[in-house]
Amino acid sequence: MPDLFNTSQIPDDTRHWDALAERVAADAARESKGEGFEWFAHSRASWVAASLLLAAALAFMGLPVEDSSAKNFSAGWAQALAPADDVGRAIISHDGPPAIGALLLGGESVK
Repeated sequence: MPDLFNTSQIPDDTRHWDALAERVAADAARESKGEGFEWFAHSRASWVAASLLLAAALAFMGLPVEDSSAKNFSAGWAQALAPADDVGRAIISHDGPPAIGALLLGGESVK
């Protein structure tokens, strides 16, 4: 039965691996046509999609901040992305810097 992990037939010198790397790089350069960005720049569909995304972003930025649903949305994201530890919550939860006691003791402390 042949040994599946026998690597004695593979040359393991620097010249072999450098030549292999050069062949792979040459093949990659030859196969690469730079079509990804060119397609995006010249495709009408990509310009329409980019315009729609820009319009949606501008519309979302134009929403009134005073709306309670916008505040709830922001509060929900802040709560979801807040750190789990007490010190992280003390840093993130207030508008200003946290009290030294909150950082040292790891919880809410009186300022």
